[in-house]
Parts: sequence; structure tokens; C-alpha cells
Amino acid sequence: MEKISVEKNLKTVKILPLCISVVLFCVILNFPIFQNQQAQKALALLVMVAVLWMTEAIPLSLTGLMIPVVAVFLQLVSTQDSFKEFAHPIIFLFMGGFVIAGTLSRYGLDKILAQKLIQLSKGNFYKAAIFLMLATSLSACWVSNTAATAMMIPLGLGLLGLLKIKVITAESKFLILGIAYSANIGGVITMIASPPNAIGAAVLSLSFSEWIRYSLPVFLITFPLMVIILTFYFKPDKKLSIGQMAIVRNKEIPFKMIGSIFIFTVTLWMLDSVLAPLLNIQEGFNSLVAVVAIFLIYVTNILNWKEIIHSVQWEVLLLFGGGLTLGMLIDKSGLGLLLVNEIVQLMKIVPLFLFLWIIIIFSIIMTEFMSNTASAALILPLLFTLSNQLNINPMLLVFPATIAASYGFMLPAGTPPNAMAFATGSVPQKDMMKVGLLLNLLFSVILAVFFYLIFY
Repeated sequence: MEKISVEKNLKTVKILPLCISVVLFCVILNFPIFQNQQAQKALALLVMVAVLWMTEAIPLSLTGLMIPVVAVFLQLVSTQDSFKEFAHPIIFLFMGGFVIAGTLSRYGLDKILAQKLIQLSKGNFYKAAIFLMLATSLSACWVSNTAATAMMIPLGLGLLGLLKIKVITAESKFLILGIAYSANIGGVITMIASPPNAIGAAVLSLSFSEWIRYSLPVFLITFPLMVIILTFYFKPDKKLSIGQMAIVRNKEIPFKMIGSIFIFTVTLWMLDSVLAPLLNIQEGFNSLVAVVAIFLIYVTNILNWKEIIHSVQWEVLLLFGGGLTLGMLIDKSGLGLLLVNEIVQLMKIVPLFLFLWIIIIFSIIMTEFMSNTASAALILPLLFTLSNQLNINPMLLVFPATIAASYGFMLPAGTPPNAMAFATGSVPQKDMMKVGLLLNLLFSVILAVFFYLIFY
């Protein structure tokens, strides 16, 4: 039995891409590109991780778990600091979202809420899916895109549950990936919806209404395009009907208690910008709320501890912890600053529109491999300074780069919504990469054209 298990595990390892990643790592490590040795080491690690994540040569979460180990051996960071990002507040926000999703699924509330969407769509799955995507985007205006995804993914799974489909289908990929992308896109509408927005608004000194004046048109253009592209790529059955499901209200199921905890949690998430300053909490307020939700779910006996542990997608937490660690290493080693400075040098040799497009693409790529908050904090002040030096309207460079920091659609580690969609098992990474690459390229052109026409 042990021999069979070992052979089975070996078959899951893709030897060729694994070898390629190691060879690239060794080559970059031994052929200096930068004078900064720490940046050189971080680049070697970044390239190796990128190959492993894109090819899935080994499990994604295992790659994430190996990042701090390799970083320690490269002497990029101490052992203690290397694992700190695995305790980042957003990890606990993920955890709370998973437990809430598990609770709704355990008692069938996800199916009840999905049934309401069916009634609105008159039993048509395709219309119900679009309604849910739109609801996700509108929620992401006011709560973090992570919290919005945590609320809506269970509803999407409930909707799929009514189809009684047990395998990955075009419909499941269309819906679950659409929810994640809708959260990313909806999160650009207001300046309070995500940290990059807040950073961009602060750099540009924009008011709430000024931000919406330019972000809302971007949403109105990109959201419908996202739906169209996902429809074209996955080809879900537009005529698929969802049968009505009789909801049996078992008196033993604590509907009121579950609903109260859910509403309490969502309300606190929505009021984080008000409550956090009042409580003198500088950051991570939504994560604290998520842990409180887990506590309430346990003490009210809605789920026992084993059920809570079982509902947490630990592989996703390891994956995203690794992604946060990689972002920290890129920033701390100086690699991020070097890459930004190299991009800035292009301004001297390329037309302004092409430079703008390169900036947007660069911001998207940075988001795929590191925290969008970290990438925004790194890029936006430099672009603002560059704009002033060249007598260019800062809005032309800073605003689209800010939006692009939320438009990473290719990798599960790119954004929390991407990771949550991948965690459901309904979206293979190869599909996320293919359609995500298409969206990255298309939306980068749209952002470049839109802001060039307005501000140049």
C-alpha cells in the first residue's frame, strides 16, 4: 500500500516544469543582473515560484509553503520573519469567510438565498448567475472584495447545488469565476473599497465623489465585458432552467441565530471605516470581525469545533500566505523598487500612450505576485513624483495604475477573490490563467485608452 501511494504521489509531480524552475533559479542566482545581491536573490525566487504556480508542477499551496523556507536559505529574511505573513490579518478574514460559508452550506441557507435569485431570474440559470455577479460587485463597493466574495461564494455554490451537478462544468466555472472577478471589478468603484484605492486617492488628494466620477465609468465598461468574455470562453447554457426547490423549515435548524450572526458580521464589515477609528484599530478590523464570527458560531453551537476546522480551506491559506511572503520579500529586498525604476526609464524612449499601457501592465503583473496594497504603496508615489517632474497630469498615470492594482485575474494568489474561487474546486487553474490573461490584456488597453483620452 505504501509503494502504491508513493507512486501515485510521484505521478502528481510534473518533473519537467519542476526541473525548469530549479534551473532558472540557479541561472538567475549565479548570473548577476542587479548590483543589489538581495534583489538578485529575490528575482531568482520570484521566477521559480512563477513557473511553479503557472505550471502546477507541485501543489500550489506547497509552493507557497516553500517560499519562506527558500528565503531563509537565501538569507533574505530571518526564520522568524519568514513565516510572519502566514499570520497576516487577511488570512483570518479568509478563515472567517470559509467558516461562514460552511455554516450556510451546513444548514442549506445558501440554497434558500439562491432560490430567491432564481425567482428573480424566473428560473433561468444564466440570468441568476449574472444577478449574483452584479450583487457581488455592488457589495464590493462598500466592503472589501474579500468580504464580498466570502458572502457571495456560498450563494453561488447553493445555486449550483440546485442544478444537482457533481462535476466541474461550464456553468460552474462561469459562475464561480464570475463572482471572484466581479468582486475585483466592483472593488474599484469607491475609494474606501480597497487599500490601493485609498492610497491612490490620498496621493491624488481626491474626494469621495471625485473618485467615483472616474471609477464608475471604468466599472460600467469592464463589468459587462467581463460577463461577455466569460460567456464566450465557457459557453454556459443560456437556456438552462433551475427547478424550484421546496424549502423545508426544520425547527431544529437555528435559522434566526445564523441569520443574526451573518447580518451582524456583514454590518460590521460595511461599517469598518467608521468603527475602526472609533475603536482606535489601525488595521485588520475586518479580520477581527471574522474571528468574532467564528467564536459566535461555536458558542451558539451552530457548528462544533470539528465542523469549523473542516470548513476551513487550509490549502488556500497556505497558498495566500506564501503569496504575501513573496510580496514582502520583493519589497524588502529592493527588487520592487528596482523594477519600478527600470520601467520609469522607458518614459525617455517610448510614446506617452505606450508608456501608460506599460505602467498598467506592470501594475497588474505586480498584483499577480504580491499584495496589491504593497504594490500600490510602492508604485503610486513614484508615478506621482514622475508626473510632476515631467509636467504631466498625475491623474493620467496614478489613477489607472491604482485601478490596475485590483485587476489581476490570472493566478489564485493574485487576489483574495481569485483564491476563494479556486478553493471551491470549481475552477481549474488553467482556465483561470487563460481567461485571466485575456482580461488582463483587454482591460489594460481599455484603461490606457480611457484615461489617455480624458487626461491628456
